[in-house]
This record gives sequence, structure tokens and C-alpha cells, in this order.
Amino acid sequence: MDDKSFDEFIKGKALKENILLPSGLNQKMAITFKALPERKKYHNRLFRLSSVAAILAFCVLTSIGFASPSFAANVKNVSNTISSNISNFLGLQKNLDEYQTVINKAVTDQSITVKLNEVILNGSALTVSYSINSNIKLESMESLHALNEIYVNGKRASSGSSGGSRNMDNYTTQEVMTYLLDKVDSNADINIKILCSSILVNGKETKGSWNFEFKTNGSKLLIDTKEILLNYKITLENGGEYTLRKYTDNSLGQEIYASTSDPKKLIYVALRGFDDLGNKVEFTLRHQGEDNALFTLEKYFNGNLNENAKTLTLTPYTSPDGNIYLKVGDQFTIDLSLLK
Repeated sequence: MDDKSFDEFIKGKALKENILLPSGLNQKMAITFKALPERKKYHNRLFRLSSVAAILAFCVLTSIGFASPSFAANVKNVSNTISSNISNFLGLQKNLDEYQTVINKAVTDQSITVKLNEVILNGSALTVSYSINSNIKLESMESLHALNEIYVNGKRASSGSSGGSRNMDNYTTQEVMTYLLDKVDSNADINIKILCSSILVNGKETKGSWNFEFKTNGSKLLIDTKEILLNYKITLENGGEYTLRKYTDNSLGQEIYASTSDPKKLIYVALRGFDDLGNKVEFTLRHQGEDNALFTLEKYFNGNLNENAKTLTLTPYTSPDGNIYLKVGDQFTIDLSLLK
């Protein structure tokens, strides 16, 4: 499927589900991402790319009505349903209580309060739900954003992040971020520190201290995770390379883990295709570190993967700027019957 047909599919999906795409979407994306300090150029590019679908969903949540009254009701009451925050943000209709660690701790500094709701450790990925409240009114299409650093057992461990946000009221933003951790044993208790010394308020940086420390582990989710080993290489024109290592499936969704070569040569990559039931599927590059990468199933437009699907046929596409995607390799097939 080429880029044009994929764009047409996205628009058709939105039209079919009676979703009006807000005209201010591009403005919100620019405010949310371009204002971030450039710590690593390739990291920021990936952050913007991987969050497009998430931000689109959250822009819709805060800008327009939905065809489904029950869904709108769930969004309205989300602040009173903390246990479903991560599930809602990820587009999952599943109860994740048995996998998450509930924190419910708030820290206030510089008249800004950050409340850490809950976390889920999924292999090497830590998903965090928190809310940010300030006394400064948020203007249209603006939000609050925390710049976090993650430490595991005393060592800085985050090598990439992605996620999105939605405004709960004129002074409060809720964010769900996923951080790719380096060399983490999710089968045992680990000590996590989330250190935040800077928050963007309407695009302006406010310095302070909003820190959290807790223990968590992903042993239960690890037990319930099935995987298939892969060995497929994607070679880029500039000499960069991804090697797909494994496909995983659990209650949080489907992911493809990869190793990488020179991170300076890596660009936007998407794995697009279909399952044996005819459903369109796309895995987007959500996280990237110095030598690893993570592709996750795009759920917002395509929905969750049909549990009856037996195969996935995917083709790699790349883009130098995140706009026009071109085919970069041959299609390959993943036999889902091999999941174990």
C-alpha cells in the first residue's frame, strides 16, 4: 500500500466512524512537540512522529463530540476512573488492573502539581499515567507537558519515549507516556525514579522539582506475553539498518522489537500491510535508543488486531522527514500460529 492510498484509508476511516478531524490539529502538534528542547535530534523527530495518532485522538477528545455517548461519558469521568487511564489512552477495552502499579502520589512546586496515577512495566517499556495542574489557564490547543528522566536501580535508563496528552479542564492536562528502558529485568522488583525538573506551560519552560520513587515489576504481564522470534533486516539508502528480532502479543497490544546499527543514520520507519482476514495493519516506530527500537501496532485507526488472524504480511516504508513514505524492502510474513 503506497503513501497516497494509506492517507486515503486514514481519511475514510475517520469519515466512516463519524469523527471530524479538528482544523487546529497541526497547530496543537507544533505547540506540543516543536517547543521541546532538542536533546537528541533523532529522538525528538521520532517522538513527534510516534505521537501523531495519539495526539489526533486526544485532540478529538478535547475538541469535538463523539458518535458514542458511552465513550464520551467515559472520557468525562476519566479523572474518577484512574484504573482505566492507560487502557483508555491506548485504545484498549481491557481491564489492566492486574498488571499495573497504582501510585496516586502528588507533588507540588512552583504552583504546579504533578500527580502520578499508575504505571505498567511491559518488558523493557514503562508506561506512565500522570496529570499536571497549574494556576495558569490553558489557551485553545495548548497543554502542559513534563520533561521526565527515568532511573532504574539508580541508573538513568530511558533511551526513548512517546505518548500523548489531553486536557481535562482549563488548568489540567493528563499525559500517558511510554519510556523504553535499557537492560531491565521485568521479572523482578525494580526501583524506579521519575525525575522532573522542567514543565512546559503554554510552551514556556518552568523549572522546579517534581520527583517520584516507587517499586514495580512486570512479572505477571511477562507470563501472559507470547512471542515469535524474527530475523528480518531493513536496510536504508543511507546505510542505516534495522533487524527485527521478535514479535510479542499481550493485553497491552502487539509489538515488534528490533536492533539498530548507527542511530545517526536512522529515519522514520513504518511497517504496513494486512492480516489474512483482510484487515489493514500498521506498526509505527515508537521508541528508539542507541542500539534498539520498538514498533507498536497503531490502534487508533486500525483498531486492535483481530484475535482470529493467523498471519501478518508487512512491508517496510521509510521517510526522511515523516511526510512522504516510500517502500524500502520486500514484504514478509509473520506466522501468528507460532506465538508461544
